[in-house]
This record gives sequence, structure tokens and C-alpha cells, in this order.
Amino acid sequence: MRVLVAGGGIAGLAAAHALVRSGADVVLVESGPSLGGKIATERVDGFTIERGPDSFLTLRTAALDLARELGLGAEVMAPKKPEDVFIWHRDRLLPIPAGTGLGIPTRFVPFLLSPLFSPLEKLRAAAEVAMPAAPPSGDVAIGAVLRRRFGDPVVDRLAGPLVSAIYGLAVDELSLDALMPRLRDALARHGSLVRAGLAARATRSAAPAGPQVVTLRRGMGSLVDALASRLAPAEVRLGTPLESVERSGARYVARLGDGTVVDADGVVIATPAAAAARALGNVAPGAAEALRTIAYRGTAGVSLAYEERRLRRPLTGHGFLVPEGALPIVACTWTSSKWSDRAPDGTVLMRATIRADGLLRRGPDELVDVAHRSLARAMGIEGAPLLARTAVWDGAMPRYSVGHLERLACIAAALAPLPGIALAGAAYRGTGVPDCIAQGQAAAQEILSRETKDERAASEIRLRRSSERTDQARGEAASLSRS
Repeated sequence: MRVLVAGGGIAGLAAAHALVRSGADVVLVESGPSLGGKIATERVDGFTIERGPDSFLTLRTAALDLARELGLGAEVMAPKKPEDVFIWHRDRLLPIPAGTGLGIPTRFVPFLLSPLFSPLEKLRAAAEVAMPAAPPSGDVAIGAVLRRRFGDPVVDRLAGPLVSAIYGLAVDELSLDALMPRLRDALARHGSLVRAGLAARATRSAAPAGPQVVTLRRGMGSLVDALASRLAPAEVRLGTPLESVERSGARYVARLGDGTVVDADGVVIATPAAAAARALGNVAPGAAEALRTIAYRGTAGVSLAYEERRLRRPLTGHGFLVPEGALPIVACTWTSSKWSDRAPDGTVLMRATIRADGLLRRGPDELVDVAHRSLARAMGIEGAPLLARTAVWDGAMPRYSVGHLERLACIAAALAPLPGIALAGAAYRGTGVPDCIAQGQAAAQEILSRETKDERAASEIRLRRSSERTDQARGEAASLSRS
């Protein structure tokens, strides 16, 4: 079975690896100059710098399972303690109240003692437990639900920055059904998000303890390197985008950007939605139309290293989040305080995240200046950085806005008559590393299951024809014996 995999990010790599392991003849094409997509690690002057994701969740096991399968189990590393995260509020870094899950208080005392909110704001949030449940009837923005339950201050200063840090989009745009359907279920079951959070916390306390987030000791790029080393005998073509897919009987013809053509039994498209739409425009125009409605936004990560003595406050914790508009950056990860072996002794490494469209259009030097000034203001840093690296991802983050699941349903319906074409990647059912890996593996399995079904159908046809020939022979023999 020959399969074309378009897209060499983590979803495409996971799909190609699963296909190769199952014995398929794989051609992997990637439009860029290297594999890995947004996952890339640079090691320079004793610093380990991530250009993209710096970790992955363990609750969704696909990434952890794959790392172990690739022989990276000993490389898995838990974050350093303490794991405190702060909020920038009124020119101060204030700790997020303990027991806060995505802005929902599950411990009353830390929330009541927090200087993030006034007494009236705390009273408004506490009233959530007495409000009617009233789960929303259709898909709505996550922010709309949280604002109605807890009030604007909790969303603007706490829930909004937390959710935005994970999904890269304002909480008032994000789809409840696509990202947090459990909030609807929690209201239906417990009548209150606070009571649901308390119940979930009690369950977690009884579960085995373990890090919820981990990384790899040599950086996330080592996962890409390990996958790439296992792709043989697949054919890998870099700098080669997928231009179009057309049907040819029961197979597909893929036209590539270098002018070549690949005949394949199956096609996995693990590219951004716009590229997938372009490729499917002829063979599945309905899917292409729906794919074009998945919008993206850009993001930039600016990694800065400083002499430790230049900081007026020590890095104790994992970093801080910024409410919308309070600083030009939206978050800062204290990389060397979060992970071991990320910076030489006597230095610190941190990464600021920038998402404002106007800022993203500036050059690397200006982005470094914006990030440095923000960090100097928030943390009292004196002097220039020792080292700076910028990674700008233009239109790299899919926006799971309201109605996202309806868009996915339209895409699935349009592709249903085309067995052998599967989609995977951050645009669909999760943006995290484990989500993308799981989608790539599922896409590979979808292609392989088609082969199994085709083989079974062919076998049934062969058996039926053999049976028909046997019956015919018996009939002819009976005719001869009668004559």
C-alpha cells in the first residue's frame, strides 16, 4: 500500500511513523526546509532554547507513549518546584490563588485572601454556587459562560489569561463545545462550576500523584529527531508542498509543488487548514470550503538570557501571565526556573510570548526590544540580555472559535465519499503535542483500515467467484453424467 503524507510537523511525522511501522510504502512531503513544524530546539552557549512548544501533557498519553516507544523514556523530565505562576496586575506580579483550575476556584481560602480581587469582586464570584445551573443550549464562547457565572474581573484577570495561554485566543472567542464541553456537563451534573471543581479536586487527590506536564532533557526537538530517524524506508521530500489531490479510480493522484506526481492508495493531509483546502479544492470542494473558514492567528516567542545578578527578584516559579492590554507581551515562561539544565550557572533564561498583530509585523530586533522592556518592567531587570532568539509563527495558531465542531462535521461529511483521505493536525481536534500526535496516528489507522476493508472485500469477491466456478463445474459434471 502506498500512502502520501503531506506535512512534516508532529502530526504528519506521527502518521508517517505509524504507516511505516505497519509496512506501508510512504512518501512524506514537507513544504518547509526541515521536519518538525513548530517543534525545534536550539542549543547554544550552554542554553537550551525552544522555538515552539516546550513540553507536553501526560494526561493525554499519546506524546508520552510515543517518546517511550522511540527510546526516549529516560529523557522524560518533570518540571522543577515550585510550580507557582503569577499574574501581572497593577504593576505587580501576584500569585494565582492555589486551587484555581482555569480560573475556577476550588479552594475558598486562597481565593478570598488573593489581592487580585476586591471584596465585592470576591463576593460576586462566590455567588456562583447559588446561581441557577442553566447550561447553554448551543455552542457559545467559553468567556460568555464564565462571565455569567463569576463576573468580568475573574475572567479578565484570571480565567482569560489562563485559557488564552493554552489556546492562543481570547476567551470570548473560544468555542465551549470544541474545547471545554466538560463545563456544560459540570453545570448539568453539579449545578455549579465551583462545586464541580471541588468534586474534581477530591477525585484528583485520591489518584496517583505524578507530573501533569513533562519535557525531554535535550529539548522537544529530540522527539522530532527520533521520529525522523525511524522513517526509513520512507521517501522524505523537503521544500515540496502538496498542490492538489485528484481521484483516479480507487486510488489518488497527488500533484506536488516541484511538478512531480505521486500515485497513492491513501493520502494523509497534516498541513494547516488553508493548505489542505487548496489541495482538496478539486476532489472535495465542500471540504475545502469548510476548511477555509478555520482562521488562524500569529504568535512570536522571544527567548532572552540574562546574568542572574541583573534581576532584582529571583526566578521562583514557572512564569507569569498578562491580562489583555496590560503589557505588550501576553505571557512569560521562566524557562531556567521551570526546567533543569536550560541555562549555565549564574544565568537565567526566559521566553516572552507576543500575539498582537501589529507587533508581529515588526522585525526581530524590535520584538527583542519589546520583550526586554516588558520583562525589565515586570521583574526589575537591569542591563541588556546576554542572548536573544526570536521565533515568529505567522498564522500558526488555529482559532477554535464558536461553531468549530460544526465546521469539522461539514469537513467529515464532504470527505465521507472519499475513503483513503484523512486529515490531521492542530486545526481540528486539539492544538497540543499529544493531540496532534494522536490525530496523526488516527489518520494512519484510518488509511490502514481502508486497506484491510479492501482486502476483505477482494477476498470475499475471490471466494464468491471461486464458489461460482465450483458450482458451475459441479453443474457441468452433473450434466455430463446424465448424458
